[in-house]
Amino acid sequence: MRENFIQTKGEQFFLNEKPILLRGWALGSWMNFEHFMMGLPGTNSMILDAFSEVYGEERKEEWLDAMLEHIVSEEDIVYMKSIGVNSVRIPFGYHYFMDDMQPSVFLEKGFERLNRAVELCAKHEMYVILDLHSTPGSQNTDWHSDNITGQALFWKYRCFQDQVLWLWEELSARYANNPWIAGYDVINEPGYGLSREQINGFYHRVIAAIRKHDKDHILFLEGIDFGRDFTPLAEFDDPQIALTVHFYPFVLEENVLDPEMSDTHRMEIFTKIFERQLKETGRFHRPIWCGESGYEILDGQESFYAMLLEHNIILCEERGISWNLWTYKDAGRMGLVVPKKESDWMQLRRKLAEHWSHDWEQKVSMKVTHMLGDTYYQHLSDALAYDLDFRVRSIQHRIAVEQLLKPALREIPWEKMKHYPGSFSFEQCEKREIVAEKIKQFIKEKEEKQ
Repeated sequence: MRENFIQTKGEQFFLNEKPILLRGWALGSWMNFEHFMMGLPGTNSMILDAFSEVYGEERKEEWLDAMLEHIVSEEDIVYMKSIGVNSVRIPFGYHYFMDDMQPSVFLEKGFERLNRAVELCAKHEMYVILDLHSTPGSQNTDWHSDNITGQALFWKYRCFQDQVLWLWEELSARYANNPWIAGYDVINEPGYGLSREQINGFYHRVIAAIRKHDKDHILFLEGIDFGRDFTPLAEFDDPQIALTVHFYPFVLEENVLDPEMSDTHRMEIFTKIFERQLKETGRFHRPIWCGESGYEILDGQESFYAMLLEHNIILCEERGISWNLWTYKDAGRMGLVVPKKESDWMQLRRKLAEHWSHDWEQKVSMKVTHMLGDTYYQHLSDALAYDLDFRVRSIQHRIAVEQLLKPALREIPWEKMKHYPGSFSFEQCEKREIVAEKIKQFIKEKEEKQ
């Protein structure tokens, strides 16, 4: 085991021969903007293209630099550490490092942006998990993989997979000797319906690519079906591998978000879903990391959502599973830290919300999908409707960007827009202290018992 590096041994993580549990927050929607979290319609690429079209490429880059610096500052890392967590998951999209027109040429600016965040974490002794959140062709069908077609084309074209191998080779070469990197989450939420050959073939290749330069860092492997299903995964002959599960019980049982439900019954549902997702992981005898878990936090219900988060954490801690919460900062949906209501950004969000929301978009897309089948073909099976729904949503993304986002941006002069990123600066944000205090107290009590 390499000294000062977090390593795996059996079903636990270790640091210098002592067991360690990773507890942390993710920097969701940082180097991979997500529409519902930022309050802007479209995928990451669509949003940035809209800014480029309205303000020009140079100003878009200036705006993007400011956004990334304000969303993740030293004050943010210090605040996270004060809560008691010891790790940060950093999601990023491949677009920040690779130009699709020159896929073999790396964009140094992307590495500079990522390295600033890594260095801030290292300065304050916070471990980092690097998370490739969107890939060429998109590894799943949803918006968070920056998917502009609603199809997971990453699995159909080897050239897309080759690009990811090149990127991980470069990242691992740069960070191989950095002890504050806990490991690499090699691909976020692989899609549904993948064969054993598809998922294992890619994992074998990416493991080999990373190990050319880095023999020591942990490789975090996710199950298919958005990190929920480990059935097709093979066992890999590498000592530093951990498995990553994502836990969002409300996706499968929406009624768990009903405050009127008895807490005992809610926990029974949580436990059943969690155990089902973990069922196939036991055969690997590897450490488990719950890399994502969280809820949309409604104003006025912070105590309720703090309790939900604590339930998720308890499920992990009782089983010796490390955990990471989604997400640290956003525009008021899932973030622990959010811009003030009167800020420029939140005013823009409220304006766009008059005509668009993620929830509304999902309802409309499924309605349209079934309408197409019922009106022009035959009634669609649930499986086919589910698959096609993502493609309909990609059309909605394009329409919303063209008819809502771009017109809204054109009404905001550049001299004003260039200050909008300041809405996300730590001193200009509100902290959901009820949630933070709940997590802080839980961690404190756990550490005192150790």
